[in-house]
Amino acid sequence: MDQQKVVGRYHITLDLLKEVELKNKPVVLKKGESFIEYGEKTQKIGILINGLLYSTYVSENGSEWISRFFFPPNNFIVSNHRSFYLGKNSKESIRAYEDSELICIEKEEFKYLLDNNRKFERTVRILAEESYVQAMERIHSFQSLNAEQRIRKFFDEHPELGKKLQRQHIASYLGIHRNILTRFLYKI
Repeated sequence: MDQQKVVGRYHITLDLLKEVELKNKPVVLKKGESFIEYGEKTQKIGILINGLLYSTYVSENGSEWISRFFFPPNNFIVSNHRSFYLGKNSKESIRAYEDSELICIEKEEFKYLLDNNRKFERTVRILAEESYVQAMERIHSFQSLNAEQRIRKFFDEHPELGKKLQRQHIASYLGIHRNILTRFLYKI
């Protein structure tokens, strides 16, 4: 994805949010604090201003896996979309990896803005389309790339995350064992 477009869309979103009167002021989550807990009915979406959050889920065998990282400007919309849109209990937990600042938009306020602000509705639509493309690329990489290729792709696309994240978290996100990642990193 074109990085200039990504940065531009991020700034357009922040500027748009300055134009609308939101109920909530930005909040700070300290490292380890939750934005969404397992089993919670999600009633909010976050717009990440700065920091880093991550989403986890628990697999059938009880292992916890990292499914997403949220960081501006690439992945700045913090949400469990399934729970938010369908009103289901969250099967994910979203926590702060580091101290993070975000704007919270409550579900009713979000719906109101979609219905009454064309710029907001258009921006949300474009962001949803981009998010879908990212999700499909991630699925395709899991289906078509081996572990080494996924590792290379991750570090090529997200060198800044590679420096911030612990190896076990990168491995979890890539769906591989930490030892495989460590072995690969020693080779390069």
